[in-house]
Amino acid sequence: MVMNFSRIRSRSIFAALLALGGLLLAFPQRVTAGFADGMTLCLTSLLPALFPFFVVCNLAVSMVWVPRVLHPLSRFVGFSSADAPALLLLSWLGGYAVCAQTVARFRQSGRMGPRDSMLALVLGCCSGPGFVIGCIGGSLLGSVQTGVLLYLLQLAANFLAAALLLPWLPAPSPKTTSAIAVPDSRSDLGLSAAISGAVDSCLCVCGCVIFFRILYHLVLPLLPRIGWLRALASGCLEISAGCADFAALGGSWAVTGLCLCLSGLSLSVFAQIHTLLQGSVPLWPLALSRLLHLFWLQGLFRLCAHFLPGVQQAYSSLSGQVIPMTRIQPDAAAVCFCFLCAVLYKVRKNFYNKI
Repeated sequence: MVMNFSRIRSRSIFAALLALGGLLLAFPQRVTAGFADGMTLCLTSLLPALFPFFVVCNLAVSMVWVPRVLHPLSRFVGFSSADAPALLLLSWLGGYAVCAQTVARFRQSGRMGPRDSMLALVLGCCSGPGFVIGCIGGSLLGSVQTGVLLYLLQLAANFLAAALLLPWLPAPSPKTTSAIAVPDSRSDLGLSAAISGAVDSCLCVCGCVIFFRILYHLVLPLLPRIGWLRALASGCLEISAGCADFAALGGSWAVTGLCLCLSGLSLSVFAQIHTLLQGSVPLWPLALSRLLHLFWLQGLFRLCAHFLPGVQQAYSSLSGQVIPMTRIQPDAAAVCFCFLCAVLYKVRKNFYNKI
C-alpha cells in the first residue's frame, strides 16, 4: 500500500512538472512578464528589507550577551534553550526568512533541541515591521497606525496559535543537545562571512519569489475576472503581490485579504522557509499554526480596529491611495548596490578558489 502511494505520488509530481514545462515553453511572454514582476518585487521591496537584516542577524547570533537580554521571556514561554529569546527578537525584527535561517543555524550547531526549534519557528515566523508597517500600513493603506496594529496583532496571534499547539509538540529535550546531521562550521562569523551568508539567503528568497510570480502569470488567464478571486490566487502564491492586490480592492475585502495573506504566508514563503531550514526542522507545526493564526488574526483585528483613530477614513479611500510597492529610490539603490557587490565578490572568490 505504501509502495503504491509512493509510486502514484511520484508519477503525479512528474506529470505536474511536465505540464509546467509545457506551459513555460508555450507562453514565453507570460514567463517574461512574471520574471519582470518578480524582479521588481525583489529589487524594490524584499532586498532593501531583508539583506541588511540577514547580515546583522548573522553577526548577532554569535554574541554571548544577546540571549541574556530576554531571558525572562524564555522561562515564561517554556523554552529550554537560552538562545531562544534572542532568536525571537531577531525573527520579529527581520521576519520569517531571518527566523528560518537562524533556527537552522541553532539547530545544526546543537544550540537548540527539536521542540524548541519547532516552537521558535511557530512564534518567530512573521512578516517584518518594514513590510507590515511600511509597505502595508504606510503605502497600501495610507495609515501607519493600522500597520503598527497589524504587526503587533500578528505576533499576538503567533502566541495564541502556539499555545494551542504545545500539547502536540515533542517533549522538551535536555539542555545539553547534540548537533544533528552536519554541524555548523560558522559559529563565529566575521563580516565577510556574514555578508556571504546573507547573499546566499537573499538569492534563495528572490528565486522563490520570481518562480511563483511566473507561475501566477501562467495561471492568470485561466482565472475568472473576479477581483477577489485573482487577489486570493496571487496571495496564495506570493504574499507581497497578494497584499497589494487585496488592498487595491478596498473596503472589507482589503482588511480580510491582508489578514489572510499575513496568516497564510503563501507558498512562496513556505518554499523559502523550507530551503533555509535545510531539513533541520519539520514544517508541519508551522503549517498547522498558520491555520489557527488566520482565525486569531481576523478576530483580533476586527476587535481592535474600532479603537484605532481614523481607521474608517483610511478604509473608505483605499482605492485612491493604493500606490506601487516601492521604496525611496536612494534607499533601494544603495542596498541593491551593496548586494550586487557582495554577489560579485562571492562569485569571484569561489572562482579563484577553484582555480
